[in-house]
This record gives sequence, C-alpha cells and structure tokens, in this order.
Amino acid sequence: MSPSPGRELGSGVRPEKSTATVTHVQAWDSTKESRLSYLARPKINHQINYNKVSVYWTDKVPSKAGRFTVPVLTARQEQLSQPKKICPGFEENRNRPSPEWLVGAASRHAMASPRVKELARPKEVSQAWEAERSVYTIVSEGARKAAPRERTIHLAKPKRRDFSACLNATSIPPPRKHFTRTKSLAKPKMEHPSYRHEKLVPWPVSAGAKKAMASARVSKLAHPRVRKHIFEGYNPYKVSGTAQHAQASPRLLELSTPRRLRTKHL
Repeated sequence: MSPSPGRELGSGVRPEKSTATVTHVQAWDSTKESRLSYLARPKINHQINYNKVSVYWTDKVPSKAGRFTVPVLTARQEQLSQPKKICPGFEENRNRPSPEWLVGAASRHAMASPRVKELARPKEVSQAWEAERSVYTIVSEGARKAAPRERTIHLAKPKRRDFSACLNATSIPPPRKHFTRTKSLAKPKMEHPSYRHEKLVPWPVSAGAKKAMASARVSKLAHPRVRKHIFEGYNPYKVSGTAQHAQASPRLLELSTPRRLRTKHL
C-alpha cells in the first residue's frame, strides 16, 4: 500500500520526474492507492499513434513488430498488370515510303464468307421512305383526259353583278331619332362671365401709371437690402425691438404649455 499523502509532502523528498509515456488509463482502486496519488499521475499523451493490426485489443499495447500482409498475385493478375505489347508488324509498317504496298498471295486468293458478302452490300432504303417531291406538279394522264360536268362548268364561270339598279335608285336614309339631352351635352362649354384670359406680353399702360410718383416709403422698399458681413459688425443673433416687446396671444400660450403625461399603473 502506498504511503499517505501527508508523509509524501512532509518528508521533504521531491519525487523523481517520470519519463514514461502513459498511453492508457486505469480505474482508481481505493484499496491500492490514495486518491491524491492517483490524481498525481502524468497526463496521457494522445499524440502517439500505434499501428493497430486489430481493433479488438483494449487492455494492452500491441507489440512494436508490426505484421504486414504481403499481397500475392495470381498468374492472370500478373499477366494483366503487364503493359500492352505493340503488334509485331507495327514497327515495320510504321515508316512506309509510299501509300502503295505489296499485297500478299493469301490476301489475293482469299474467299469472302457469306457474312462478309452480306455486310459488303450497300444499305437498302426503307420501303416507307419517300423521296422529296418536285417543285413542278406532275399531272396524271387521267386528270388530263377528264371531261368536266355541267355543274363544274357553271361553277367555274365568274359571277356577274348588276350595279345599275343601285346607281339609279334614290337612296332615302332612315329617319334618325333626336335626343335633346345629347344635343345639349354636345354643345361647347360656355366661359364664365368673370373669367379673364391671359394678358398679352405687350399690354397698354394707362396715363395715370405713367405719370405716377413713388412715395418715399415705396422708394425705400424698392432698394435692395444691404447686409453687412460679420467682420463689418453684423450680428446674426441680434433680436429686434419689435420681437422683444411682442406679446403672445392666448392661443400661443395654450400651445406652449407642456403636455401633461399620464403614468401607467402596473
């Protein structure tokens, strides 16, 4: 049984630093060691990856000597893994000096099989295929020698119309109904007696306006207002005497009174 934690701390001996790498955790057993000793163990190093040959071991670390599976190929797999070989006669016929070359005696005296003869025939056109019609219509012999009937000859004649009766007859238009309300609405709207049209650009000026003399007040108001700059003594915040002695009306006093807010009772 391990010593108590009080003795370890009070003995004054510093425990040696462990260099071992912990890769698995064991459950704490109170009969073997104290809780403090169990918590004083070094932390687990999760950065080490072992070659797990099997996934069924959980209680021990596998051996360092790894077991590897050596692949074994069959004869057929070895044959398929080889690169494809070039045809033996390819290199000889690769650099031909001319497009004409000698034909072997076996090729000249070869006999074609029935299947080759069948494939060598040109493709036949389907029985349902129809060629494009010509622009010029071909009239059959029966249509050229056909004799029309009396009814066909009668319908083939142009229709004649006699317009003399319409030109000589005096056409009387039908009587029209008179609507009083419609006539009144169709009349143009009359202008109001007090309506004044726009003045022309040149209009006559009366003799009184020509001889009128402007008063001193009118002459003063006609002059443009002169405003000084700030550096010349202009004060934009100056309140005029009229505004200082002005009295507010009862309505303005009523509107200037702050509104009473009602508090909500929760």
